Amino acid sequence: MGWPFHVQEGCGPVNKRVLRILGIILVIGIVAAGSSLGYVIGYSRGMASEQSQWRSGEWGKLDEALFAIEQYYLRETDRDKILEGALYGLVDSLDDPYSEYLSIEDLQEMQIQLGDDYQGIGVEVTQENNRVTIIVPFAGSPAQEAGLLPGDQIIEVNGVNIEGLPLTEAVKDIRGEAGTEVTLGIIREGLPSIFQVTLERATIERSTVETEMLPGGIAYLSLSQFADASGSEFAKGIRDLKKQGMKGLVLDLRDNPGGYLDVAAEIGRQVVPKGLIVYTEDRTGKRTSEYSSSLRDRGFPMVVLVNENSASASEIIAGALQDNDVPVIGATSYGKGTVQSSYELKDGSYVKLTTNKFFTPKGKEIQGNGVTPDYPVQMDMVNRMPALRFIGTQELGSEALHIYQLQAMLAAMDYLKAQATGIYDQATADAVAAFQRANGLGPSGKLDRETTDVFNQRWEKHTRDSDIQLSKAMEVLGQLVKGN
Repeated sequence: MGWPFHVQEGCGPVNKRVLRILGIILVIGIVAAGSSLGYVIGYSRGMASEQSQWRSGEWGKLDEALFAIEQYYLRETDRDKILEGALYGLVDSLDDPYSEYLSIEDLQEMQIQLGDDYQGIGVEVTQENNRVTIIVPFAGSPAQEAGLLPGDQIIEVNGVNIEGLPLTEAVKDIRGEAGTEVTLGIIREGLPSIFQVTLERATIERSTVETEMLPGGIAYLSLSQFADASGSEFAKGIRDLKKQGMKGLVLDLRDNPGGYLDVAAEIGRQVVPKGLIVYTEDRTGKRTSEYSSSLRDRGFPMVVLVNENSASASEIIAGALQDNDVPVIGATSYGKGTVQSSYELKDGSYVKLTTNKFFTPKGKEIQGNGVTPDYPVQMDMVNRMPALRFIGTQELGSEALHIYQLQAMLAAMDYLKAQATGIYDQATADAVAAFQRANGLGPSGKLDRETTDVFNQRWEKHTRDSDIQLSKAMEVLGQLVKGN
């Protein structure tokens, strides 16, 4: 029996583009983005001789172990299942959250899910300390409506503990068809117990670009991910903003965890001046690739917003613009600057390995460092919480994640002094009653539908008024517009 690490030229039946991704993310039931600025790369002919060496010596133990299992194990065995497990284990032994074995099923899921709409709960995750950890829920998704937040850890799926599993394995049961339900066990910092949250999966149409004209000719463009259609959406957004009299642009990359490499380059070529956008180096320091722009005149000044959840592709764009004298505002970004390359095995599955690091045009290393803003502005993440979802009248004794969200929002608006616990206690009821009185509602202290609707209206205004990062961006850009 030969060890099944056979390498083919090319990519087989799976769309090559599915593996050219950058980000810190796996998007559950949405996009299996797999944390990579990646390539599907060719193989040198020397790989065959290397394989023959692997099959001898230490690697012979694997043949011996498989032989022993098949000959002597008490129960009937499945060789394919054993080999799949060995492949997962090989890559998992690297202790690298961005390297992974991708089965054919994993790849098919990625190809299906990386389109412009998808089915699932709508949340992007990574793996931290052997736990599936939420990076950001998508706007309007079941995850957001259920009150899931960045930093929440998913440790159970339908009552089964998933701690310690490889990320691709851990999230399989979270994915599913629209209209079906999944129950998650959630751990949140500051809460004493696991919360059970049941979500109904949905079909989510993904638009990654949002635009708005602000006072003084300031245009605002938010990019939530570098997805399939983001490049064309970005270009359309810029065209529309120009028609509305744009004098300068705020590019908001906050909470953007990454996406496709070619889309990042496509967007970079629309805003980064002529020259390098990003380059990569291998472990010897050899430069392995470059991505460049030929743009001669962007035609408008701009600033960039980043925060702790801006990662990978976002950091490439922010870093390239910063190296070309575009001010960056907000909090230091995530610091995900490694490159993953995907190697095809003979059955069409892949091993994805961290092989390179990427650098900004001026040679700044992103990995572990992130992009440091020119204008540091720290902002409480509570003020970026989404609107509340009404799931029935809440009153004394109710316990749920969205009650934690309510409590945090009440505290941000100075209605509640107590710490958020996720339990609808007397202090919460009193705070809700105070909000109701202040807004002409009957002070029942219960969170009913009418109160929820009015609360969300007030919260939208609060989040805009309290967005000190955006306020600073508008201030800096306003000065650039005047001097332009």
